[in-house]
Amino acid sequence: MLRRRDALRRALPMLAAMGGGIGLAACRQVPIYQSTGGVFPGRGTLAEREALIRRAAAAQGGWQVQPMRPGLLRATNTWRSHQMTVDIAFDVRTFSITYVSSVNLDDEGGRIHQAYNSRVQALEAAILRGGALSPRA
Repeated sequence: MLRRRDALRRALPMLAAMGGGIGLAACRQVPIYQSTGGVFPGRGTLAEREALIRRAAAAQGGWQVQPMRPGLLRATNTWRSHQMTVDIAFDVRTFSITYVSSVNLDDEGGRIHQAYNSRVQALEAAILRGGALSPRA
C-alpha cells in the first residue's frame, strides 16, 4: 500500500505537467481571422492594386501568389510542414483576405493555429502600408 502511494506521489507532477501541456496546445487554436474591408492607401488602377498586393506578399516572405481572375488572387504560404492558402479579393479601393485551406494548422470548426492569423495579419498590414518592404511581424 505504501509503495503504491509513493509511486502515485512521484507520478503526479509528471501527469500534471503533461495535462498542462495538452491544455496549452489547445489554447494555440483561435478563431480564423478574416480580413474584410481593407482600404488601399492612395489611388490606383486594378493592375496597380494587384502589383501592390504582390509586393506586400513578397515583403512578408514565403507567399506564392497566383491570379485566379481579375480582382482575385490566391496566395499560398508554406513553412516547415505547414501550409495555408487564402483568397485575396480586391477592387481599386478595397481588399479582403479569406481562408481557403491549410495543412498542419489544426483547422477545426472555424478555429485554427494562431500562426495562421499572425501571417494573415502581417500580410494585411503590408498591403495597408502600400507593399513597402519591411521585416515580418
